[in-house]
Amino acid sequence: MRRLITTILLLLLAGTFAAQAQDAQPTATIGPTLTSILSRREIICGVNQSVFGFGYLDPNTGEVRGFDVEFCRALATALFGDPAAAQIPIYPDLQRAKDDLASGQVDILFRSLVLNAADDATGFEFGPPNFYNGQTLMFRSDSAVTDWEGLDGATICVTPGSTAQNTLPYAASSRGASVQLLEQPTADAAMEALTNGQCDAQSGDMVLLTGLQQRADDPGAYRVWQQPDQIYTREPFAPLLRAGDDQWSNIVRWTLLGLIQAEQLGISSENINSLLRQSDGQTTEDDATYRSRVGPDVARFLDRSLGIGGQLNLEPDFMQAVIRAVGNYGEIYERYLGANADLPIERGLNNLWQNGGLLFAPDWR
Repeated sequence: MRRLITTILLLLLAGTFAAQAQDAQPTATIGPTLTSILSRREIICGVNQSVFGFGYLDPNTGEVRGFDVEFCRALATALFGDPAAAQIPIYPDLQRAKDDLASGQVDILFRSLVLNAADDATGFEFGPPNFYNGQTLMFRSDSAVTDWEGLDGATICVTPGSTAQNTLPYAASSRGASVQLLEQPTADAAMEALTNGQCDAQSGDMVLLTGLQQRADDPGAYRVWQQPDQIYTREPFAPLLRAGDDQWSNIVRWTLLGLIQAEQLGISSENINSLLRQSDGQTTEDDATYRSRVGPDVARFLDRSLGIGGQLNLEPDFMQAVIRAVGNYGEIYERYLGANADLPIERGLNNLWQNGGLLFAPDWR
């Protein structure tokens, strides 16, 4: 009898422990980067202030602003609910920026860095691309060239050692055109040669050429090829992090993907209130009613009781605060790169996948 009682008690205890293990929520150990960020109550996010539209000094406010800076503010909001909890040191020198990242003086770089294998293999890793860039061509507005075939026999201004110098001849020949390269010492000199008729077009990456166009006395005197079939290399910009801290990488990854996801789901800083769980002061929508009204994807993305942010050591509904602070990806793009912005670049490759672009975020689950 004593043995029987002992056996029953052991079985009951085993069942209790099994139930507790099944109900337990996974808790993430706080990694070194997040520990450092939380201890100082701000994220240190290195940018470049010399990329017009992406990171530049606003003469009216004395602050560095731009497309890249908004992603720093988004991460600060994800972590602290405050877009101002971001220290943004300026790094005009890329090597110094990488050195400070490697030593832990900076948490992340948003510096219009091209995702590449060399950095990814030497102690760093990249987050998701936040802008798809590539080499293209700028023409005078009076040029009759509208496609690659029309470029046959043209002279193209390039700078020494540039990607354009190394890749354009093959890119043109593979598209049915033969071109001659005219080397110029700088991008500004190449644009002057284009203006003076020494070359038929100037090659460079889309961001650089559009910036040169917008800084010209008459931007309308030039046009930049911006369509996907006109861009002849693939050089996406992505944030750079130290390798080996998966928790921090996950926070960066899912915050950036969250901005894209918000645009995919039609959630913006303007309509977010209407997509939250509603209450009349006495009763609040239950789970079933809320999911039915906004859909399960929006509910998982925004609602505190249904959200997944806790698995990242963030607030379950952290994307609510992020969207209120900076908007979705499309809103950020429109502010700095839209038709009425400082650096107007067609969405093109940077459109959502359903609109013909490359931006895509997996389901939020």
